[in-house]
Amino acid sequence: MLDFTLSFVYTRDMELDERKIDELLELTRENNKILHGMRRTQRWSSFFSLVYWAVILGSIFGTYYYFQPTIQKYMKTIQTSMGIIQKFESGVGSIPTDMQTVKNLIGK
Repeated sequence: MLDFTLSFVYTRDMELDERKIDELLELTRENNKILHGMRRTQRWSSFFSLVYWAVILGSIFGTYYYFQPTIQKYMKTIQTSMGIIQKFESGVGSIPTDMQTVKNLIGK
């Protein structure tokens, strides 16, 4: 009789453990599936982030390349103007910007 009781308890405990192990295995597989989905989403997010910044930087450099002749023309004009102003200042003196200084020079 003792043998029957021990085998019954042993069998019942094994069935409980087996159910727990099966449930744990099912949860582990579900968790693994969720983690793989999260990793896939992270990879796509990284890829689109890279594309996003490549488009932004590419458009900045493309715009500069497109307008570079115009920018260089204006830079040359500004440099020429600064050279003329420096020659004028060295010959005449500094250009007054204050109204009181202008009035004093005129004599009024």
